[in-house]
Amino acid sequence: MKTLRNLIGGLFFTAAITFSGCGQMPVQLPELPLERVTPYFSEAAEVQTIDTSFYQVKDAQGEVIGTLLFSMPYAEAVKGYNGNTPLVIALDAEGRIKQVVVLPNHETPRFAERVESSGMYKSWDGLTVEEALAKPVDAISGATYTSNGVKNTLAVRLKEYQRQLQKEPVKLTFWQRILGKLMKK
Repeated sequence: MKTLRNLIGGLFFTAAITFSGCGQMPVQLPELPLERVTPYFSEAAEVQTIDTSFYQVKDAQGEVIGTLLFSMPYAEAVKGYNGNTPLVIALDAEGRIKQVVVLPNHETPRFAERVESSGMYKSWDGLTVEEALAKPVDAISGATYTSNGVKNTLAVRLKEYQRQLQKEPVKLTFWQRILGKLMKK
């Protein structure tokens, strides 16, 4: 798991810089090099960017063997004890969670370690998106804010993934609509 975290950490840094520009969503994620995917999807031959935080992984025959979801920028507002807890959520070809990986963050190391050693990240393995969203997962004693940050980040990203698959329009808040109208004038 640490290998995947280290390999994808560099991509997260690049994506974070891309996403920070003027509060606008980028048109496309940076390319994800195959060597960053093969430690997780060993049969991967191609990585295709589908959306701003959505990669499909294909084998040599062009069949989809998995999907990688990045929690940022969708879960940017979700905070743990000391900020965001960015995640990569790997789904297999059937849409079941293969692995949840925490990316570099500013959480207090002892709190982050409690969450990891508790098995929280593995508690979603094998679940569909719908099952993961419905599963009650308790906060970890002694790392409540961090574990709640992880749970909420996962939920926000999975709900956004569902919306992306259904191609629903983004729902704007009252203030976002007002600001949008003011910007057009």
